[in-house]
Amino acid sequence: MDILKLLSDQLDNRLLDLIKNGRKIMTKDGDLVQVEATAADLNIVRQRLKDCGISTNPTEENPIGAIINEMKANGHKFKASLPALDTEESMDG
Repeated sequence: MDILKLLSDQLDNRLLDLIKNGRKIMTKDGDLVQVEATAADLNIVRQRLKDCGISTNPTEENPIGAIINEMKANGHKFKASLPALDTEESMDG
């Protein structure tokens, strides 16, 4: 197997596991506890997807559309370049 593909697959599998299961951290008492992925962890995943050219269009049915709707409901403003929510989910990449 090509070493670069193997490394890429291992990285992607680890990132997927991090999103699904979080990470173990040590408390100040020395106990290991499971915590959700951190903002820094999620930023690494976001950057990996971006590096691979993977993006999604917001729709009424997908999570990014729900995030946008929630933010709008809480009074957040968006740049004019934000696409309108489609009625069908699509994925580029």
